[in-house]
Amino acid sequence: MYRLALVVIVSLLLLTSCWDRREIEDISFVLAVALDPLEDNEREHFEGQFRKETGKEPEQLFKSTFQIVIPGTLTEGPKFEQKPFFTISSVGRNNFKILRSIAARRSRRLNFEHLKAIIINEEIARSGNIGKMIDLYVRDHEMRRSTLMFVSNGKAEEVLEKKLPLEMMTAISIKMIQENYPAHQGMPYPVEIGTLGTAIIGHRSFIIPRITAKKGTDVIVSGAGIFLGKTNEFIGWLGEEDLEGYNFILGEAENSIVEARFEENLFVYELDNMDTEVDYYRKNEANYFKVKIKTEGTFVENWLEGVEIGNQTELEKLEKALEEEIKYVAEKIIKKMQQEFHADIFKFHSFVKKKNYQYWKEVEDQWDGENGVFSKAVVEIDVKAKIRHYMTKERLT
Repeated sequence: MYRLALVVIVSLLLLTSCWDRREIEDISFVLAVALDPLEDNEREHFEGQFRKETGKEPEQLFKSTFQIVIPGTLTEGPKFEQKPFFTISSVGRNNFKILRSIAARRSRRLNFEHLKAIIINEEIARSGNIGKMIDLYVRDHEMRRSTLMFVSNGKAEEVLEKKLPLEMMTAISIKMIQENYPAHQGMPYPVEIGTLGTAIIGHRSFIIPRITAKKGTDVIVSGAGIFLGKTNEFIGWLGEEDLEGYNFILGEAENSIVEARFEENLFVYELDNMDTEVDYYRKNEANYFKVKIKTEGTFVENWLEGVEIGNQTELEKLEKALEEEIKYVAEKIIKKMQQEFHADIFKFHSFVKKKNYQYWKEVEDQWDGENGVFSKAVVEIDVKAKIRHYMTKERLT
């Protein structure tokens, strides 16, 4: 009898299945979200509707647009003529109520377990409410902390309406474009929502990649939006050349290229590896940062006249030209952030905090901002560049 009972119990365990299983065709997978302000005519309409229904004044209204997979278009078999996704928008005062409102318009509840990207319109970003706008997406257990963040130059929803070549889903295309950052020095390191949430809570300045919907089927990820840590407000854009210097200072420019000028002509250098060290010290009531940038790479394209690349003396001159170019772009972005935007996007504050914590606590609240401590710091750039290869030949020394 004991053996029979044991066999029955084991059999029941082996025959159990997922009690909460849901078929993939019955789920609305959201791959991307766009957050936009309302147009003037939209605002008037929705504010009036809100007053009529509730008798209250709306604190704020914004539009959320969701890109949702159409499961049948992704399966093997007959090809559908339609897009493999659709977008749906809803307006409200907060994200949670907006998500619930979709249930009254579609048969399937939204699922965010595969969310790839959140795109925030620059107008919303300027309000300083970015922390509130993404609070639900950081807080909810269904959301992924690896979701990528972008700021749109123009309407965010227009990005999601694009159907790009090669990939079936716009959200997947955006994610793969962002992964190309090592090959494009005008693109910053990816910003995940978990990392962004930490920066917002800590009131530290940061950047978010810029995304723009172009005419036709193009979506471009280049440049970045600057956010001032004291207020979490969007305060301006960094261009591609700005990000070249930024990436060098942070040591994230590996695999990028440098176009350097020598004797009125150009040559092109590709970084094979690089390293950046930052030394901090305080002297005579002033803060000093010495940024040491070291690079090694390959001479990949020659537009020079009468220069023998294999000659040691000529090679050292080319390396000097590289060092001057890298120093120029690095000093340029430092100057812009200190004199124009007054925001420490380089995380120099972390070196102060680590080396002189007592002093850091004194200046923490005055670090960023106009006339802040960061804007008055002295930053020195030192660059060492080596040309190790020149394509068909290797350097012999």
